[in-house]
Parts: sequence; C-alpha cells; structure tokens
Amino acid sequence: MNIRIYLRIIALILCISPLLQNYVYAEKLKITHGPYLVDPGENSITVIWFTNMDCVSWIEYCGDQNFGTFPTWGGYPQIARSSHNGLIDADTKMHSIRIDNLKQGTKYKYRVVSKEILQYDPYEVIFGDSVVDEILDFETLDPEKTKFSFGVVTDLHERASVLDTLLQVNPADSLDMMFFTGDMLNWIGSEDRILNGFVDVSVDHFAREKPFILIRGNHETRGPNARKLFSYFPHSSGKFYYSFSQGNVRFILLDSGEDKPDTHPVYAGLVDFDQYRTEQAEWLNKEVRSDEFKNAQFKIVMIHIPPFTGSRGHGSNDITEKWGDILNDANVDIVISGHHHRLSRIEPAEGKNQFPVLVVGKDMILQTDVTEKDLFFSVKNIEGKVVDEFSIEPK
Repeated sequence: MNIRIYLRIIALILCISPLLQNYVYAEKLKITHGPYLVDPGENSITVIWFTNMDCVSWIEYCGDQNFGTFPTWGGYPQIARSSHNGLIDADTKMHSIRIDNLKQGTKYKYRVVSKEILQYDPYEVIFGDSVVDEILDFETLDPEKTKFSFGVVTDLHERASVLDTLLQVNPADSLDMMFFTGDMLNWIGSEDRILNGFVDVSVDHFAREKPFILIRGNHETRGPNARKLFSYFPHSSGKFYYSFSQGNVRFILLDSGEDKPDTHPVYAGLVDFDQYRTEQAEWLNKEVRSDEFKNAQFKIVMIHIPPFTGSRGHGSNDITEKWGDILNDANVDIVISGHHHRLSRIEPAEGKNQFPVLVVGKDMILQTDVTEKDLFFSVKNIEGKVVDEFSIEPK
C-alpha cells in the first residue's frame, strides 16, 4: 500500500475515533427518579420526576373510562405542561407539573414524557430522543367517598431500608394515600439525599399511583438546602400548613417548626418559628370556622411535634399554648404526630387535651381505616406485629 494512502487512513481514523466514541458512549436521556404524586386535590394533582439531563417535559393523561385507544391506537390524550411567564419549562432536570381541571373522585391514566433538546438557539431548536414512561393511574380526592384508608410513617431519618420493610409489612396497595409526619431526613443537603432518603422507596412501592403528603419535621428545617424543600413537595397553598377533605374527614396539617427556642445558638439567628406558629394560629382559627371543617364527620390533625406533652421542650409548649385551645374548642377527633421516637397515646384529660394525641413511634406504620361509623387505627412494628389498636366513633 502506498505510504501516503496508509498515513491518510491512519490520520482519518485518529480524527473520527473521538466522534465515534462519543456516539457510542453518549449518555441517553432517561428518567432517574419518580414519577411521584403530591398535593392531591378534588380537581388537581401534581406529578414530579427527574431526568439525567435538561429537557422539556409534559404529561399525557386521560379519563380511565375513555382510555381504550390511548396511546396504542392513536387516541387523543390531554396534555399538561409547566410554564412560567409564558415560557414552557425546557431547561431543567426536575419536572414538576400540576394537572388541573380534573373531576372529583375520578380515576385517570397518565404517563410522563421528556424530550431532549440538542440545539437551543434563538431561532432554531433541534429536538433529540424522547423517554416515555409506562402508563400509570391516579384518582382525585372525593368528599363523598364513604370508605378509604391512609398510612402514617414518621421519624425515618433517611433509613430507606426501614421504610422498604414497613411497606412490605403493611403494603400500600391497601391505602389511598400516605402521610409522612416529619423527620424523614436528618437534614436537607443534596438532592440525592432527599430522593434516596425516602422518595425512591416510596416510588418503588406506591407513589407513582398514590400520593404522599409530607408534614415537615424539625429536622427538615435544618441544613443548607432546607429553604428549597418545598420545591420537592409543593402544595398549591404555597405553605407547609393547609387543610383538605377526603370522604367524611377534614385533614388539618400543621408545621410545628423547631423544638428549641429561636434564640438557641444552633440556629445561628436564622429561624423565626415562634412568629411562624403565631401565623398558623391565626390561620387555624379561620379554618375551624369554615363550613368544610364544621360539616366533616371526623377532624384529624397531622403534626410532627405533639402538643400537650408537658415540659418536653419549647416547641411542644409553644404549640400547646398557641394551638391547644383552638383545637379543644374545635372538637377535633385526634392529633397524629411523631418526634418522640416511641409509641404513646396521650389520652384526653380535664383541663388539658380534649382529644387523644397518638404519637407514632419510629420503625412503625399506622394504618387508619375510615368508614361512616368510625375511624379504626392499627399500628404495626417493623416485624409486622400489631402494637396498638383502637377506634374512634363520631362525636
């Protein structure tokens, strides 16, 4: 072979080999976490998922009853996207999309879709591959529902394997929704810490088709990214405290904040939870006067730090002082909490709480079955043994 031709071939190979290598080993767009369901409502729900690269995403959804032709035979699903100030989100790895204008108590099919953007110039956009997740289900809240069940897990402190075991002990397919009543994490650091701490396990077991609700614990107020926590677990109220109805139950979710005084050195002067709890007291006064609250057969309060625990720290005492009388006067049925890491029930007492306070222990799961006649509570430990059972009838 002519030496010049040989050298040209070698040069050509050297030139194109990096391109071939990039082609062969180029990272493909994929979903890395989720999707998971949060902020369920009668007419809406939020779906969140993550991809390994920035892209544009949307949700395709359709009522369960007319889903037969979608997507195999060219049906026409509805599309939900997220946009801000007229611009559809197209440069993010985190995809948080709220589906609105749904019907209450209705089952829907949905799937998430993400599309890569290869070139994003002012007047020319070139799209790449898409990743399409499997078809999943969700159901909107229904104030007319006569029976449903919910679960509660608390104080996980990033022990994902424990949550995995608890969700095998008490499978979530028997539940309509799950509440995490705080301290699911030790503190808020990197995104991976949040997702690996409990979200991924929840997705594996139930959260792709049944929502979870995070009640913030005192450990979720700590760390460099604590102020970004809401973006991972958003609510349409814009707050960590709010209320909603499912069936004959009015749920009130309160944010207990930190357990130590705001002036404690560990907070470095960067917290204002005393005022925050006062703010919630004002909101709570209005909530318990609402028709939704008054007309509910059962009233359940979810909170991380329990009230009426005596001298158990500044947070609990401040909660009792600011919220205790409101809850007593409102005739709530039960407060469900965590924080203490051991199971206990604070029974009603004269001059104190006029309702039971259930403190769920760590490494336990609570299932509550709601019917028209009562609330039935069953707490299991990590071995699957029932460690507490009781019921509450309408007042």
